[in-house]
Amino acid sequence: MVTALKSKLEADAMYIPPQAVTEFLNNESMAKMLCCLINNSPAVILFWQGNERKKLEFLSENISQFGYDADLLKSGKLAFDDLIYPEDLGYVQAHLLKLIEGRQECVSFEYRLYDSSGAIKWVSETAICHKNENDLNYSSIIIDITSRKETEKTLLKKERDIAILYSASSLASQSLDVDDLLNEVLMEMGDLLDICAGGVYIIDHESREAALRAYIGPNGEYPEKIHYSVVENLLKGSADTPFRPLVAEGTVNVGGEIQRRTHLLFHLHSKEHVIGFVQLTFPVERKICKQSLQVLEHVGKHIGVAIENAQLFEVTQRAYEDLKSLDKLKNEFLANLTHELKTPLISIKGFSQLLDKGRFGELNEEQKKANSAVVRNSERLKRLIDSLLYISLEKKGNYKYSFEPLDLREIIQDAMDIVKTHSKGKGIEIISSLPEQLSSIHGDRERLTTMFVNIIDNSIKFIHKEGQIKVTIKEDDNNIHIKIKDNGIGIPKEKIPRIFDLFYQIDGSTTRSYDGVGLGLHVCKKIVEVHYGTIWVKSLEGVGTTTHILLPK
Repeated sequence: MVTALKSKLEADAMYIPPQAVTEFLNNESMAKMLCCLINNSPAVILFWQGNERKKLEFLSENISQFGYDADLLKSGKLAFDDLIYPEDLGYVQAHLLKLIEGRQECVSFEYRLYDSSGAIKWVSETAICHKNENDLNYSSIIIDITSRKETEKTLLKKERDIAILYSASSLASQSLDVDDLLNEVLMEMGDLLDICAGGVYIIDHESREAALRAYIGPNGEYPEKIHYSVVENLLKGSADTPFRPLVAEGTVNVGGEIQRRTHLLFHLHSKEHVIGFVQLTFPVERKICKQSLQVLEHVGKHIGVAIENAQLFEVTQRAYEDLKSLDKLKNEFLANLTHELKTPLISIKGFSQLLDKGRFGELNEEQKKANSAVVRNSERLKRLIDSLLYISLEKKGNYKYSFEPLDLREIIQDAMDIVKTHSKGKGIEIISSLPEQLSSIHGDRERLTTMFVNIIDNSIKFIHKEGQIKVTIKEDDNNIHIKIKDNGIGIPKEKIPRIFDLFYQIDGSTTRSYDGVGLGLHVCKKIVEVHYGTIWVKSLEGVGTTTHILLPK
């Protein structure tokens, strides 16, 4: 042993003078101290010659930590390689061959071996080749690393569990399609857990059945449907609460061969009720630790909530499609209604105008007053029908605008003239302050006229007798700013944000004092937006309202 150690120290290019090494090893007391140190260290040291280590020249006595006697192994009756776990033997011999063939002078590797009780231990070995004249000698230092491997195994399990939980959480937050979500989650778990088969069942509480919604594995291993009573029995058979994962052994038919399998079932639940369960099948020798079951319990919560969210999304989508269908029917109804209303209205207005002109005889003052009311209200009805038709066509994207260069002063003056005709007898003054020169804008004459008529008409509706409406225009570098100000009753502050909503009325009660259906201002907002402008309202209750319109030049 002393000779071999001396040879090793000299061959290892350590910065120790050769004379000092020789003196140290030739000192008997020092050699004994070294042997005592080796035999009491956690490292097992062995020396051998030749290409096989059947008979050892030296083996430290601390081989006893594995339950073996050093003399037995040195005698050759039990070869050291016989202790190596069979599946690792080829791996060990391949590393030692690198020394034997001279490809490397030192090799390190890890493998498993049996202790004297048959238990498997992990060791780390470093083997060194020593050239001594014409002979090749080998030595190894072997350290028990079983506890380290167990720690690594535990960490790997934790990493796998974290990966499963993270993957399930990520998929649950990304998908709103139930089937896609279940298939993705099942594939992820299959990859991480190395399962034989897996399936996800969703419970229909009305039909009392659990339907297979996602599956991986051999065909036909899981039934398409399970009656709810079977699920109930599974829950009743558990000593824990229904939310705890269940593990049991059973048999399956694999290609005509009956095999034992471990079945794991964990529940998908949301808001304290079970909505489904996941079943996974493993080889029977695979053991499922408590920590993994806890992780799967959390996975069940994440997936359960995600499924419920996805189901709610599906319901919402269906409701949205139904609403779209109803909206389409409503638009078609409005289009048909406006067409049906417009036809008789043309006749009413036409005959009223003929009466007003005396074509059917002269009218007395009372008849003229009554006929004027018919003309005025037929014009108002025409504007209402035009608004309904406009909204219907605009929603479908079928309204055809006719844009051209326009002078806003002409548009506003036309709108004022139309409204003055309708407001006769109300004592309302409509005045304007328009600049002599004004830049033109690119717009649709008919729509813009309608917009100003609606706004001014809306002001008239909420003004008491002898009120005033004033229209002013200011121009800057980029826009034309129109203000329509009245001294009417004003609008409550909390209702201003909604006045442009379709069919919204400030006073929506059945006993309201002011007529209208809530179309005018909504139409105005649409027209302004089509012209890339902005419209807003400032109002003070009891004082009046100012409507602002900003149109680009």
